[in-house]
Amino acid sequence: MDAAYHIRYLTHRDIDKRRWDACIETAPNGLVYGQSFYLDTMAGEWHALILNDYEAVMPLPRRRKAGFSYLFQPPMTPILGIFGRNITTERVTHFLQAIPVSFRLWDISLNHFNPVSLHLDLPVFIRNNFILSLHKPYDQVQAQYHPNIKRNAAKALKKECIVRKDCSIDDVIAICQKQFPAFTRVDRGLFKKLKNIYSHYAGQGKIYCVLNREGNILAACAFLFSGSRVYYWLVGNTPGSREYGASSLLLDTFIRDHAHQPLILDFEGSDDKGVAAFYKKFGAMAEPFSTIYNNRLPFPFNLLKPLPPHYRDLVS
Repeated sequence: MDAAYHIRYLTHRDIDKRRWDACIETAPNGLVYGQSFYLDTMAGEWHALILNDYEAVMPLPRRRKAGFSYLFQPPMTPILGIFGRNITTERVTHFLQAIPVSFRLWDISLNHFNPVSLHLDLPVFIRNNFILSLHKPYDQVQAQYHPNIKRNAAKALKKECIVRKDCSIDDVIAICQKQFPAFTRVDRGLFKKLKNIYSHYAGQGKIYCVLNREGNILAACAFLFSGSRVYYWLVGNTPGSREYGASSLLLDTFIRDHAHQPLILDFEGSDDKGVAAFYKKFGAMAEPFSTIYNNRLPFPFNLLKPLPPHYRDLVS
């Protein structure tokens, strides 16, 4: 391999977390999901590929089952991939080729700066994240809203809803636990991990809640700030939230408070067409990224990990 692409595979204990985080923080495509604390919490014992002297890095969240090692996308971690400067198609190719063959299954999502060569003959699925620039004054950002967003926010105010900014992470988690009970069944410690994440980034986080006139929380969100991005991160809605237009009011208030700042609001994307349509109604733009689902498990184990249903509707 060319010296320009000296990529090392390191196990978790050999990764220099200080240099790792420095790479993530200075990379043009650095994301909160790639920081070592976030990975330690959500992925556990992750391994990595390192280009030269931490010039670019790629986390490899790994698990082992039935004697096979595989790469997976951790919960609440929509994208990872290669972070660093000068990320070209050639560089992405070298990183992907450097993934050890011992990983017999890949289910990984690369970030928007990671162009994948069509010549690699890998099953690639194009997905969309959604982002909204907050650089302009509020009235200019609001001018991009779909009329439904404006009507729903106004409806929430008419119904005497209020937005509070002093709710706790426990308030958000309580709603999410009721809204997504399956999360607890899949990962019993998930919400504890999420609380640890928010506590770690508490100085860079904000929580917004919408309450009805009786004081009941209808919608809540814990936003994470990292670099030039603010993430619409942990979101919960009660069954009556839509009737009030609570989510529209919550996001509109957040946008009003943070408009005319050098920030990008990252909605974290969705394969759900209804959710994606909701984000686009705020004027959010698509930020495409790639998911690679590469199943090289031997028969009959490959049948136990078929292509996930939500990938089948995506363009490959």
